[in-house]
Amino acid sequence: MHNRKEYLRHLLHTTEEWTIAEKEWMLQYLDGNDLSELEALAAEEFDADLASVKHTLDRQLSEKILEKIHRDMPAPETVPPRKTVRLYNWRAVAAAAAIMLMAGIGYLAFNRQSMKQQVVAATSERKTVKLPDGSLVSLEPGSTLQYPQRFGKQSREVSLDGEAFFEVAHNEKQPFVIHSSLINTTVLATSFNVEARNAREARVVVVSGRVQVQAKSQTAGREQAMIITANKSAVYSTSTDQLEMRDAEDDARFYAQKRMGKFIYKGVPLEKVVSDLERYYNATITTDVKIQGCVFNGDFDAADDLDKTLTLIAISLNASIHKNSSANSYTITGGSCQ
Repeated sequence: MHNRKEYLRHLLHTTEEWTIAEKEWMLQYLDGNDLSELEALAAEEFDADLASVKHTLDRQLSEKILEKIHRDMPAPETVPPRKTVRLYNWRAVAAAAAIMLMAGIGYLAFNRQSMKQQVVAATSERKTVKLPDGSLVSLEPGSTLQYPQRFGKQSREVSLDGEAFFEVAHNEKQPFVIHSSLINTTVLATSFNVEARNAREARVVVVSGRVQVQAKSQTAGREQAMIITANKSAVYSTSTDQLEMRDAEDDARFYAQKRMGKFIYKGVPLEKVVSDLERYYNATITTDVKIQGCVFNGDFDAADDLDKTLTLIAISLNASIHKNSSANSYTITGGSCQ
């Protein structure tokens, strides 16, 4: 064997039962004087130095793995007593313990991946989360994100309850999957918004790149999936059990500006500006009909409170702002298009 370390790696990561030949090879290796490859491999796999790996070796575990190696192996007709004794000397036992530890790599890796981190954005806050792969998730108020401490080698999977904007780090070999109650969203690298707040409707709006959306259809055996690109949305409704593609240029613009932290308007009808503010601040804003069509030029900082933003609009239109008795409700009255 030209590269014993790589062959050891192969044996210890294989999901198949070792063949008799592989078991015999391992026995011969354990019975040798040079076990440096095994020690080095154990250190690599556990992100530890050789000293810490050796410190964790255990005789009982070693004997168990040796027993596993011998299991189902036809016993040789004659086994020299000295050979048997030498097989179970401390060095071989220590090496076997390393094998036992490494045999659990897959299990430990699975547990690391399955150990979920949970981030909750309260009803009055927004949170930005940086995932293990460098992707960014901006959680809207009242939303919850779950993700593993480490992503698997085949995919990057998270769960969302609520609404969030995703900026996914590029990795062609690891598709990024967002699980929610009604849909699964799969991407390679892009920016998009997922809204899955209730059990009736879910929506994905793509700002850049492309996304595959798959509905968890209510009809058994029925699969619905589609690929959407920038300025498009996929909407799934339980009432119709349909996944539909829609134009979403305004939505994409809104999410892009929100992520940038600044809303910029050049000749945009006041009606659309107010709609954006209602969505962002979770407020109700009523305007006089005569000024709804007025165009607005200006920009708002996403960090500003709603009162300050509405004041800027009122000044530009020579209008007045009234805060209503109901929570987070405003009325813009008077004014005129200039």
